[in-house]
Order: sequence, then structure tokens, then C-alpha cells
Amino acid sequence: MLEENKDIFIFKKVPASTGQVLYFLGMRHTNNPADVEFNQLKQSWDEFFNISKTERVVFTEGTIRATSPSYEDSIIQHGEAGAMQWLANESSVACVCPEPDSNEQRRVLCTSFDPKLVAYTMIAQNLTSWYRHTNQSSFDEALNKVIEREAKFADIYGFVCDKIWFLEQHKKLFGEQKLDDKKFLDLITDPRKNDTVINTIVALRTKKRNEHIFGEINNAWKSGKSIFAVYGKGHLVALEDLLKNIR
Repeated sequence: MLEENKDIFIFKKVPASTGQVLYFLGMRHTNNPADVEFNQLKQSWDEFFNISKTERVVFTEGTIRATSPSYEDSIIQHGEAGAMQWLANESSVACVCPEPDSNEQRRVLCTSFDPKLVAYTMIAQNLTSWYRHTNQSSFDEALNKVIEREAKFADIYGFVCDKIWFLEQHKKLFGEQKLDDKKFLDLITDPRKNDTVINTIVALRTKKRNEHIFGEINNAWKSGKSIFAVYGKGHLVALEDLLKNIR
């Protein structure tokens, strides 16, 4: 069953007698602790925790990190993933990221696309995420940080990302388009669009992630676990039909 309101989508599978429960929340990405979706997340978690009777596991988008002292700080730092990891930690429930690791995602993409386009795409996606933070560094600081992070995958790409390379690649792809334009970054990293090769790469990455996420959910369900998953809305929309038919 998929419940929808203006803030989040909630998929619920609650078999009548087993006590095994599946909740999948599709959320708007934000790092604002005052956003109403975080109250709804907490309410859904409390409901799930009270009705689930089998071993519980949390699946969350993004790297698993040490939690901050407060729910609000966790949201400011890491958005929905931080919020969910904080709630899971408070309830002593295992929290995992059910996705292929960063190296594997890049290797797969580089088999279908030029590694330079893949590296550009990953940096652009990280810059898009930067705009969600309520306590922001400067855009230039964020750009330096994400390029430095992507340089760690040099063995996969066959070259080392640096700022000079990235700005030249950006100009080659998009001319004089300003890089710090949030609307532009949102458009080229939207997997639902096919306007640019960057959209196509993001779409393939999203598809591969969704396949892996569902595989992990399916395995956990077959093992009898109760599952609480928190992801962006687009992932739930893509996975809804598969979740309905999970056995």
C-alpha cells in the first residue's frame, strides 16, 4: 500500500499474522530540521517499531556514519540519511546502505561511458547535493572538496581529476554555462530527463542502484526481517511495483 501526502510517499507491507513488516519511505531531499517531513519520518519509525515483531533492519541512502548527539544535528549534516541513522542508533537497530559500493558503481558506468564523462557526472551530482545543506560553505570550497574526493578513483578512471581538468570538461560540454547555477545542476542530474549525456549516465546509475537496493530488500524479507527503508521519492516510485509483489 502506498500512502501519499505533499511531503513524502510511504509504502507499507504488513502481513496480518507474522509480525514481519516492510516500510519504504520516499522523501524530498532536504537538510532542514524544521521541515515537516522529519516529524513524519519519526512518526512512521515509531509506528513501524511498535508493530514489527521480527528482527529489524534499516536501509538508508548514503554512507553509514557515526551519529551526531541530536536528531537535528544529524539532519543538518546528512539529511534523511542522518535522521534515519540517528533513529536506528537510538533504537539499537542495525543500519546499512543496500547499494553497490562507490568503486563498483563507477566501474559499471565506465563500461558504458567515457570515464571522463562519468567523473564529471559524479562531481555534478555531488554539487547538486551541496545545495541542500542549510549551513553551506562557499560553492568554490564545495567544488574543491568534491573534486578532491573524486580524484581518489583515479585507478578506475585512468586519470586524476583536478580542478583545471573539470572546468575544461565543463566548458567542453556546456560552454559558458555558469557551474554554480542550481537550476542547471538540477536539470543535468535529473535521471528522468534525457537532455544531455549526463542525464543518461545518472539514469543508468540510478537504475543499477535500484536493482541492487531491491535485491537487498528481497533477501532481507526472505530471511524474515522487518525492513524500514528511507530513500528519495524517485527510488520508491521506481521500486513500488516490485515491492508490491515481494514474497
